[in-house]
Amino acid sequence: MKFHKISQEHYNKLLQILENYKKLVYEYNKEISGKGYYLKPKHIIVKRTRYGKVKYIYFGRYWYKIVYVGKKNKSSKIKWIYLGREKPDPKLPDPPHHPLENIVIKIDEHGIYINETGEAI
Repeated sequence: MKFHKISQEHYNKLLQILENYKKLVYEYNKEISGKGYYLKPKHIIVKRTRYGKVKYIYFGRYWYKIVYVGKKNKSSKIKWIYLGREKPDPKLPDPPHHPLENIVIKIDEHGIYINETGEAI
């Protein structure tokens, strides 16, 4: 996977686009609440290498099922089960279009990098 370096300003613009999209996702999740599914707009992975930490941010539509596993003290405990990138139930309304779909950001001690092809690592 090839990345090219971007400026902090460019990265901040991407984060602003994400923030605007997250509002749509929150509304969508409210609409489908009670069905047991939840949509997240990004997935973050942090890898430790011998050269330091590398953070990957994947933008897309990531589906989870929420399972309630009981109570601990006065709090309900839930478990998030990853279901994939495809809508898990065809009866659900279509989610909003993700403006950053398939973009991957890599952050390490040398800078911020972007890959817009959506290739897997």
